[in-house]
Amino acid sequence: MISTVILQLVVIFGVLLAMLLLKFPVFISMAGSLIAYALAFPGSVPLSVFGQGIVSGLTNQNYVAVCFYFFLGEIMTNGGLGDRLIEFLDACIGRIRGSLSHINIINSMVFAGVSGSAVADAASVGAMELNLMKKAGYPAGYAAAVTAISSTIGPIIPPSSGLVMLGVYFGYSVRRLFLGGVIPGILMGVAMLIVSAIMAKKRNFPYSPWRGWKYLLEKTQGGLLAFLLPAMILIFLLLGIGTVVEVGATSCVIAVIISIGYKEMTPKKLIKMLMRTTILTAACLAMLSFAGLYTWVISSMGVADWIAAQIAAIGASDTVIMLVCMLILFFLGMIVDVPVVLMVIFPVMVPVIEAIGIDPVWFSVLALIVNQLGLCTPPVGTLIYMTAQIAKCPASDVIKELVPFIAIISLLVVIMIFFPGIVTFLPTALG
Repeated sequence: MISTVILQLVVIFGVLLAMLLLKFPVFISMAGSLIAYALAFPGSVPLSVFGQGIVSGLTNQNYVAVCFYFFLGEIMTNGGLGDRLIEFLDACIGRIRGSLSHINIINSMVFAGVSGSAVADAASVGAMELNLMKKAGYPAGYAAAVTAISSTIGPIIPPSSGLVMLGVYFGYSVRRLFLGGVIPGILMGVAMLIVSAIMAKKRNFPYSPWRGWKYLLEKTQGGLLAFLLPAMILIFLLLGIGTVVEVGATSCVIAVIISIGYKEMTPKKLIKMLMRTTILTAACLAMLSFAGLYTWVISSMGVADWIAAQIAAIGASDTVIMLVCMLILFFLGMIVDVPVVLMVIFPVMVPVIEAIGIDPVWFSVLALIVNQLGLCTPPVGTLIYMTAQIAKCPASDVIKELVPFIAIISLLVVIMIFFPGIVTFLPTALG
């Protein structure tokens, strides 16, 4: 039985990896591997399951929230809110040495969580911040590294489309996941700010001269709304004022109104934002539709039950199991893309941690953090090469500058494994 399961896993994951290496899109690779599995093991996947799995994977109305948060990210990126937020933060803390580095991180904490995509954040607002740092005299590799690592906060601090997808995909409470991501997301930002402050002092990074109270008041008036919108969204979600979908829809309307007030929104711009949102949503939903099939196939193999039984026989503690799971996800994140881990590897792990009795919120938030770190670790490291290209510097420079940031976030993950209350406190108290 075990040999058959191993052969099945080799077929399904082998084809998936081969298609990914051949540069097929993720959802096509997932579909191809499922078809190969069905052909290699006739009768293992009834034809009706393909249709039912794809349809059921797209029928949950909470997926509408993903669309809204993608659209909200577009508005904040291209509707003038991001620019004014940076100017506001610069007016507040520009006098501090290494201020642009700190602003890059703080801006991610305030703004990046709206889209929930680290890559999208790094390519849009992050690219603008990176170029500002280069012009101010920061080393290109360091500017790229700060932009890359700070973007990983986005999918953790709510509202986050990544947490929405995990919640709906695995049947967890999205609100509880949001609550679970608040403290870890803030701690990630604080940890990065500590490294940023040490680097600024050690390397004598530049700072902006004080421009007076009048300038601060002017930038506060311009950027306060851009600052308050994400804060309002977070407060509404934490207090349970409206569902995830309702808050997302309302936020989009408010963001459009603010953008119009800033005189940044035009009909042409709005249409382009809607088109980009449609493309992002379509790609996301395509992956989710096949992710449901992966869950069914993995469950039908009995892999999760077998692993859970072996762990129960060993008698390993929850802490040890979580450490092992996070190490596996960290190393997988170094060699495969984030969506693959999210949609293919998670379905294997989730039934195991549920069978053992590990808190799904604790697991999901930590797994998402570790998964995002994969974007900043070679050899795949999407954010490494993207930010290196924007900064026009070698990827090796970015990797070297990322080391202290990755080290402190890894340490933070270990702390949260040994002290799960850091993640579960808010969901328990307010959930």
